[in-house]
Amino acid sequence: MASDKSSSDRIIPTFSRRDLFRTVGLATGGAILLGLPKVLGSWTAEAEAAVQASALSTVRVALELDGAFMCFLNSVEGGNAFADIVPEAVGPDAIQRKRPGPARFEDIVVEVGIAGVAAPLSGWITEMLAKFPTPKNGAIVYTDMNYKEVKRLEFSNAILTEVTVLASTAAEGKKPAALALRITPQATRLAGSTGKVLAVLGVKNKNIVSGNFRFNVQGLEKSCGRVSKVDPIVARRVVTGTAVGQDRLKQSVPGVLDCSIVRIALPEADAGPFYQWFDDMVLNGKNGAERAGLLEWLDPTLTTVLASI
Repeated sequence: MASDKSSSDRIIPTFSRRDLFRTVGLATGGAILLGLPKVLGSWTAEAEAAVQASALSTVRVALELDGAFMCFLNSVEGGNAFADIVPEAVGPDAIQRKRPGPARFEDIVVEVGIAGVAAPLSGWITEMLAKFPTPKNGAIVYTDMNYKEVKRLEFSNAILTEVTVLASTAAEGKKPAALALRITPQATRLAGSTGKVLAVLGVKNKNIVSGNFRFNVQGLEKSCGRVSKVDPIVARRVVTGTAVGQDRLKQSVPGVLDCSIVRIALPEADAGPFYQWFDDMVLNGKNGAERAGLLEWLDPTLTTVLASI
């Protein structure tokens, strides 16, 4: 439940770039923070709306890696810089003073249509699945309707730590098939407009929709013809290390690749071979009962494979 306490009654454990923007937004809205502790809640929504209004002038968001355009993004979040608030020893004046701890940076999570994944990005994904990925520099680029940069969120020495294949559902029809990528940066930096026009690759992407999929398990193909949904599939490689802030990736070591359970939906009438597979694997402990699987996306005629995992 939401608290009705004023901001003066709360202890804020961290201070971030986002907090700074919120404060600036309140100031530009005509409020003086220190003078309005009891009406802060009513001002916050208006101020945040004012801060976010500039987003209306941006129509496309793109991903750059090592200075080259990769693809446009469906969504992006994270990348914020922040620091824990560290209390200092109380002195003779009995005043609690505080200081910021080491700078830390949020992971950046982007969603990209499978059809828009350029070769360098797909190579980075493949490398992450096969071994510890190579760190890369890059940026999230916000542009106006003419592809002119409005602002940039630059990141450095970042590694790809998670790849999620978003759900494929026959009922969703024309929804684009997409991936969610988690990028773990050593540091981020928010920059203003460079005035440059984004150098967009002149390649027209194929239309790959979530509903046009085919799922098969080796040896169970006849039972897979009516699979109606494949839940999100997640491959994660955790960064391990004791350092924080900008040094956390310098001391990191390759983490183990962990893949999620693959969950599917199919008619009960087709489930018999899957029950038998379960019996072989779990109840009978049969060696060699593992099976490979394949998720494919097809063209509108359902005859040509456009992408597969």
